[in-house]
Amino acid sequence: MINIEFIEQLIDTMDSAVLKLEQAIKKGKFDYANKLRTFIFDLHIQIDKTIKNQNV
Repeated sequence: MINIEFIEQLIDTMDSAVLKLEQAIKKGKFDYANKLRTFIFDLHIQIDKTIKNQNV
């Protein structure tokens, strides 16, 4: 069974990171933006692994 609460938490965290990424780009903080992109990508991988490892 998929742990919906865990996935929901990952998605909420990703949403927050995307908003921070948009702000960082607008402010020209490209180093921080790149760190956020990596973080968002890692969250995406974690969500994908969590879904694939469960019996859907």
